[in-house]
Amino acid sequence: MSMILENKALSLYCVIVNFGEGSKVLKASKELGVTGGTFLLGKGTIKNSILNMLGLDEVRKEILLMVIEESLEESLNEHLRKRFNLDKPNHGITFSIPITHLAILNRHEYISKPKMRGADDMKYEAIVTIVDKGLSDDVVEAAQSAGSTGGTVIHGRGAGSNDTAKLFNIEIEPEKDIVLILSESEKTEAIVNSIKDKLNIDEPGKGVIFVVDVNRTLGLYRE
Repeated sequence: MSMILENKALSLYCVIVNFGEGSKVLKASKELGVTGGTFLLGKGTIKNSILNMLGLDEVRKEILLMVIEESLEESLNEHLRKRFNLDKPNHGITFSIPITHLAILNRHEYISKPKMRGADDMKYEAIVTIVDKGLSDDVVEAAQSAGSTGGTVIHGRGAGSNDTAKLFNIEIEPEKDIVLILSESEKTEAIVNSIKDKLNIDEPGKGVIFVVDVNRTLGLYRE
């Protein structure tokens, strides 16, 4: 990590936008001093009957992860909001996570340890579920049955690769699906337990699920 960031409060700033927009977001972020980022590819999970008939229901997404100084969050939020109209539905989502703080799963039972910052009226947490490839739909269905409005699916590397991808410094073997869901804190416990029960995550090798606190969000709306 850069020497400039030592002894300063840091955040993992995440931006989810439609495919092709990520490089523009990174360029705009660098205007405020962000030094770089990491891109992941994913797809949206919100269903729409008209889009489904047209075969366009799976929208490709880019997930941009950037490590920034916590003091930069508010100005970066405002900068990206104006540049990419993130205060309007379906233009993108941003959220930030304090790098030194994690919520935990204790014996597969969700325990909330909120440490929220920012000016949001609604408190959010990020639920990350890692399962075998092809099970992401089951995760999304279980989450929606407990009140989730949607999520983003990130695919692991394809078969035949000897490399492993990493998310939050956790090794992800090839042929895995990673489902990222932003949840209102009051719904997180029900969503986590619904996914756990449907996917049998208590059993060895069935998957991994963890929760992290979110600082600020942009682009999220109640239906």
